[in-house]
Amino acid sequence: MNISRRVHPQRIGFIVLLASLAAAQDPAVRPAKPLQHEITVQLKLIQVYVSDAKGKPVQDLQKEDFTVYDNGKPMKVTEFERHVIATAPGKAPSPKTELAPAAVQLAAAPDQGPAPSMSRKFLLFFDFANNNQRGARKSRDAALHFLDTEVRPGDEVGLLSYSLTRGLSIHEFLTVDHDKIRSAVADMEVKGIAGRGDEIEQEYWRQVTEGSQETGFGQGHTDTIFNWKRQETKSQALNFILKLSALAKGLRYVPGQKHIILFSSGIPASLIYGNQAGSNQSNAAGSRTSYDVGDHILRTRNEEMLKEMAAANCAIYSFDVREAAMVPSLFSYDEQTFENRSHYNGRDIFTEGGVQQNNDLIYRDDRTTGLYSLRRLAKTTGGKYYSNIDRFADNLDDLQSMTSAYYVLGYSVPQSWNGEFHALKVEVGRKGVEVRAQSGYFNPRPFSELSDLEKQLHLLDLGVSDAPLFQAPLPGFLAALAAPPGSPNNLVLLAQLPPEAVEKLTGAKVEMVTFIFDDSDNLADLRRTEHVLSGFKDRPVLYASQASLPPGSYKCRLVVRDLDSGQAAVASTRVFIPAPAFEGVTLHAPLLLGPAANAAYLESRASRKIAPSAGVSWAEIYPFDATRFMPLLGPLPQGTPRIAVVLPCSIAGLVKARIAIRAAVINVQTAEKLPLFLIPTTQTAREGTVVQTFEIPTAELHPGKYVFYFYAEDTTTKALTHTTAALTVK
Repeated sequence: MNISRRVHPQRIGFIVLLASLAAAQDPAVRPAKPLQHEITVQLKLIQVYVSDAKGKPVQDLQKEDFTVYDNGKPMKVTEFERHVIATAPGKAPSPKTELAPAAVQLAAAPDQGPAPSMSRKFLLFFDFANNNQRGARKSRDAALHFLDTEVRPGDEVGLLSYSLTRGLSIHEFLTVDHDKIRSAVADMEVKGIAGRGDEIEQEYWRQVTEGSQETGFGQGHTDTIFNWKRQETKSQALNFILKLSALAKGLRYVPGQKHIILFSSGIPASLIYGNQAGSNQSNAAGSRTSYDVGDHILRTRNEEMLKEMAAANCAIYSFDVREAAMVPSLFSYDEQTFENRSHYNGRDIFTEGGVQQNNDLIYRDDRTTGLYSLRRLAKTTGGKYYSNIDRFADNLDDLQSMTSAYYVLGYSVPQSWNGEFHALKVEVGRKGVEVRAQSGYFNPRPFSELSDLEKQLHLLDLGVSDAPLFQAPLPGFLAALAAPPGSPNNLVLLAQLPPEAVEKLTGAKVEMVTFIFDDSDNLADLRRTEHVLSGFKDRPVLYASQASLPPGSYKCRLVVRDLDSGQAAVASTRVFIPAPAFEGVTLHAPLLLGPAANAAYLESRASRKIAPSAGVSWAEIYPFDATRFMPLLGPLPQGTPRIAVVLPCSIAGLVKARIAIRAAVINVQTAEKLPLFLIPTTQTAREGTVVQTFEIPTAELHPGKYVFYFYAEDTTTKALTHTTAALTVK
């Protein structure tokens, strides 16, 4: 297939010269590791926190002090790490990690490459459904304080939120880029907070206790007014519980302890577990109590959620967003009673009911608030409950102290993809200490059995993490080219999957997702398409996508994921898109071409089509003869006779131009300047841009990294421009 087009450009001539310039560095290519589920034996790592009777971390334990039981069976601990993190206020130096001799073996675990040294993991979780605007603002202040004073270099931090309108949102997955998290927290909106469910619950039980002062209606009248609101609150509570369960399942496979810092007022305990209200004078004769046994569905789902959180190794630190969780606001009773007199048939502060209050008023009962549910959530998962959001600085210092020292224990287990739960128990041979460790773990499940949220976390992990937690992806290659003016889009993304990667992506559908992030790590563009790769056995696959973006620097990432197996390939690169030049000569990003290898060409359907006859839409931007060449995105085999380069050059504001092309190649390792001969072949013109293709002899290039430099000069005006391209020879 020939996808070039020969034309005769007017008023522009090219002269090929020889030159050489200084060297530049080429980013290192990250080695690929096999997908973890191909390993029959895996190293299981668990984090353990040990504290003394005063709650202070114990820092002097050795490997021999620990005993680990997996499903009741004692395991041989082969790996051991001791981590001690500075607790002084303010920004601290990098965490101190002390390794016992056995821990050195972590880097030599068979078939897995370097084993991870576990860092602390924190997830900031804003519950906007059970909150108010003051609580949300205080939560944001607390989170910013935590990021500014408590987080240490090397800690991984993520950001989540839950609201009635958006459900569970993952703003940022676990990352060591704390500035990114801080910006996301600072930009969070606190408007439109739904309000606390405990307000409805307290009002419901207050009226159950007091009844109506003048109509004689008791429980039935109250139900008529409030039952629909209470049922709506129950539905909202159930949805929140289910989302927490789904989150726990998605975090099962993220190694290590996950510390979830939850800012919430909690679900009123009486919604889940019921309540008893006493001395209702308006009830039928002889009846002085109203008793609610709770909601069976809410209670069952809540218990399941607690187990999921504990099993996923998620410790929840509940920060109650009420200003004083143990005491109601001084005027809360009056606000609830008199804010709408029509509901209470004229009752006000001048009536008998307005000045006579029972000693056991329901508004004093914490079971109508979220205090109990937040406490139980923290206790069951191994975290801690903090009762007053106004004391967040002291409470966050306490959390820092609790997590400032921990141990990592490792032992080998067979890899099994059955999703079964393993109960874990860690004992320490020292009296008077408290051990906090995960209560168990789940064997991984096949990708097809994961929930939607789990698959979303899997994709986010692949899309944003430099070292994905869920798997070591297959290799891929990605090039980002800033296209010349007049192109349908100003960014062309070209990706290549080598045959060994294509061979493992054989599901019925394979998704290709391109992420583009700007300099502030905000998502600037995302494109997703689905393809079938099973018919391309033993062939490299070339994938093209395009985007239109403002000038600036961008990070680009491609995730190719088999939707049946979850197997994925990942590739990343960076690109700078310049502003269009108003005058002069501009050389644009070059495209290197290697020998054709029967490649299969795919394209994002979200991209703009140019011409059906072109085969691929970017062909008019970078035309080449596909029967001889294909984009060279990976390494070049040593001894390859020649490659080609497609070099776009645009001229703005010049009536006549005579362009001289100069080139050089530098060996990056030795800084040696090597001869470079450009052999002009085809030339095309399109909307003010001339695209010249050259062939370059490469048989003499030895293994190593090289940088090609291309210069274009208008010999009349002496206007000069340059561009570069990197090449690795193996």
